[in-house]
Amino acid sequence: MPDYSVKLKNDLVEQFKEQPVIEALMEAIGEQLNDLYAFFEDLRNLRGVQTATGAQLEGVGDIVALTRKEAGELACIDESVYVLDDEGYRNYLIFKIWRNTCDCTYSDIIKALSMFWDKPLYYSESLDVPATMILETGELSPEDDLQKLLTAPLIKAAGVGIYIKATTVTPEIQCTLPVSAAMIGGYQSTTLPELEL
Repeated sequence: MPDYSVKLKNDLVEQFKEQPVIEALMEAIGEQLNDLYAFFEDLRNLRGVQTATGAQLEGVGDIVALTRKEAGELACIDESVYVLDDEGYRNYLIFKIWRNTCDCTYSDIIKALSMFWDKPLYYSESLDVPATMILETGELSPEDDLQKLLTAPLIKAAGVGIYIKATTVTPEIQCTLPVSAAMIGGYQSTTLPELEL
């Protein structure tokens, strides 16, 4: 950052240099110019969608027409008073900007989904379901957060459907089941692990 006090003093005519009153005036004006420069630097650097935080990020949301609450609803959060943090809100603002400015091509749709899903998606079409884009995941483990993909907001052209097919693989469970017989009848009971959907 330039120091305007020094610049102003260097620009003085030789006869005014090292005069106490003029030096004090240059210091006062230089401080004001330094503050003004810092303000405009912050205005340029801290008000963009990538760098804004807090109230400045909400100002970006005013321009994009997406509040934190609306972004929370897009995120499929059921709590009525839930508000996203800055990073989550920023993602939805970028998504909304992208949605407002894209042409809904295949690459636009994949780019929008990649904001919320970091694994590859494979595109296909079928004659059985016309005007539908079929997006498939590879094999996913239970640790992959499939909910991110299924709740991600979609960009699509009017009249075009999007079908997302996810394949999850659960490791095989080995267990021993003791069975005992009785004279009159018998029963067996098995407790299976609970799988989270």
